[in-house]
Order: sequence, then C-alpha cells, then structure tokens
Amino acid sequence: MQPQSLPPLTLIVATTPIRVSEEVTRLGIGLKGTLPWPRIKTDMSFFARVTSRPPTAGKTNAMIMGRKTYDSVPASLRPLAKRTSVIISRDTTGSVQEGVRKELEKRKEKLAAKAAEAKAASGSGYVADPETDAIVTPCLDGAMRELGSREELGKIYVIGGAEIYNATLNMKRDELQGRALRVVMTNVVRKDGEPFECDTFFPLDRLDEGNGWRAASPAEVTEWVGEEVDGEWKTEGDFEVQMVGFEKI
Repeated sequence: MQPQSLPPLTLIVATTPIRVSEEVTRLGIGLKGTLPWPRIKTDMSFFARVTSRPPTAGKTNAMIMGRKTYDSVPASLRPLAKRTSVIISRDTTGSVQEGVRKELEKRKEKLAAKAAEAKAASGSGYVADPETDAIVTPCLDGAMRELGSREELGKIYVIGGAEIYNATLNMKRDELQGRALRVVMTNVVRKDGEPFECDTFFPLDRLDEGNGWRAASPAEVTEWVGEEVDGEWKTEGDFEVQMVGFEKI
C-alpha cells in the first residue's frame, strides 16, 4: 500500500491568453526560449518564495525542469538556492551533468560564505536555509524515483518547459502513486488589452471540469503555497497578474 502523505506534484507556471481562433484560446508561456513579457517582479518574487519555502524545517523543496529551462536561469544564480533542481536531459555524453556539478560546487561555496556571515551576525538566533542541490536525470520517471528516495524532500514543483509540463500532465494514476496533481498559475495580461506574442504554449487550453480539472478556492491555494493568495488581479506597471490554482479531479 502506498503512503497517503506523499507530497503533491504541483506545476507552477505563468501564462497569458492567446486567441488563435473564434473557438480556441491557448495559454502562451514563452517566446524564443524566454518569457513573452519583461520581468514582472510580482510574479518572479512569488515564484521564488513559493518554490523555496519548505513545508517544515529540515525539508527541501524540489523543482523539476528541462535542461533549457535550467539554462534560462542566469548563470550566477544556477542552481537556484534553497531548492533541489532536478534537470531532465537526454544528453548521454555526461556534459550536462558535469556542467551542473561544477555550477553546484561554485554555488555552494558562495552560499556557505554567506551563511557563515549570517550565523556570525545572528548568533544563537541563526536558522539554516534549506539545502541547495542539483541532479541530472534522463526522464521524468527517473526524477520521481530519485526524489522518492530522499527523506528530506519537501514539496515538488514542475517549472517547465512545455515538454516537461506535458509529460507531467500525462502521468498515469499509478505513476502518481496517490499524489495530488495541481497547477498554480499566474495569469498575465497587458493593461491595454493587447496580446503578447508567443511561440510556446501550456499543454492544456482549459483547466475545467470538462477537461478533468477543478478550480481551487483562494483559501486552498493559500494553503498549497504557504502564503495568502486572494485570486484578485494586481497591477504592476503596464501589466496585470492574478494567481490561481487547479487540481486534477
């Protein structure tokens, strides 16, 4: 019997509606390997807080991503701190794994120096950050097996790109092992109503009951992410954003 307390698998994604016909509106997520919009602090800071906040002390959240998504992070920030980055790559030469290993070593050195300074400054009040780690695996199944063996595992987030989102959404019930499958989505629009240009799209156009999903209440999403989410639209510069959630029925 599988344990009932396995952490859910949560896709975290920012999307924008793109009308491709009178009947179909798709959810755009990318353009030429990056986001379709300039940096939106509200969304970026939400992503950083949510993915790095463990459910309890001593746990570390994991982020599953494709190699291109990993490479889209600025080199100086790779791998992202206070989380375990799980990079899916078909590379068989070992070059991706070796590159990630070297970046992890550099990153840990810098983070250790910062931690030593913080500990010296705060004394007995110092609280250690979650561990920073990174692993490379050839497939989503391998990622889940690796994470399943970690006692310190916190929450699991899938952060892209489109191919990894698609593979996650197509996981069968037995592959999920009783885990809930969720989506935490930031909706992004321009205040003037003009659409963004996109060439990459979220694998689902609709997350509704007809498609096997239910919309979560703001209170539920708040519980999922560990901070208040009210579902209201918020303005930042020329953009408006809204955080919402969905769960597979």
